[in-house]
Amino acid sequence: MSSKCHFKPAELLKGLCPADLGLEYTSVQRLELSGGTVEIETAGEEVCLAVLEGDSAYRIEGVEGTAVAKDMLYAPRRSRIALCASAPSVVMRYGAPAHIDTEFTHLPFAQIDAHPSKHACYGKLENNTRREVWHFIGDDFKASRLMMGICRGGVGGWTSWPPHEHSRQREEVYTYFDMGRAFALQCVYEDMNDARVALVTDGDLVSIPRGYHPNAGSPAGRICFVYCMAAATPGKREFMDLRIQEIYGDRFE
Repeated sequence: MSSKCHFKPAELLKGLCPADLGLEYTSVQRLELSGGTVEIETAGEEVCLAVLEGDSAYRIEGVEGTAVAKDMLYAPRRSRIALCASAPSVVMRYGAPAHIDTEFTHLPFAQIDAHPSKHACYGKLENNTRREVWHFIGDDFKASRLMMGICRGGVGGWTSWPPHEHSRQREEVYTYFDMGRAFALQCVYEDMNDARVALVTDGDLVSIPRGYHPNAGSPAGRICFVYCMAAATPGKREFMDLRIQEIYGDRFE
């Protein structure tokens, strides 16, 4: 595992390649927009842009629109997308090598939220693992490696429970947002005697090359994060293809 897996917002501004994150496929960058235009070349990657704060106008191959907070934009390889915001806006860029040609898609949060198969609840209230998950780019979406979504737990609640891992199938990064003054604890481990625990706040990112990765919010508020997964094998993107830590259960719920 890379010697560094926890990154603060300022460290993401220059853009990080997979090696910087201890990963093989995923690249990331935090874009802070306020006036002017930023152009993004996807080159050989498929790219997902997640709006964390504010609004951003976009233009790609003659298509124009506006993405608001919690919307996502999927851009295919070999494309160029321009972003522009008149007021402060934060957008996270996620990329992974693509092996197929796909189509640009604007994925509004409002539509995902209203779609029964895209907005799901997992966990139980009695053990404080109840959370909501919005599946923006799932295994039914035409993409090469990327799978994207948002997860939000309850106040002081756990998510990514029971502890599970899927390193043979895919790597993952979590970007925490919309948490206000709250903080959360992110665990990453293969051996519970050698776990890494990061105290994360708004804008932080944790990379997960392998290992179990449960997390918990604080009493100050909910944990909320964008998850980005990149499949090790192009096209093999089954969301529930994972292994649960045996001592905590035999099924994901």
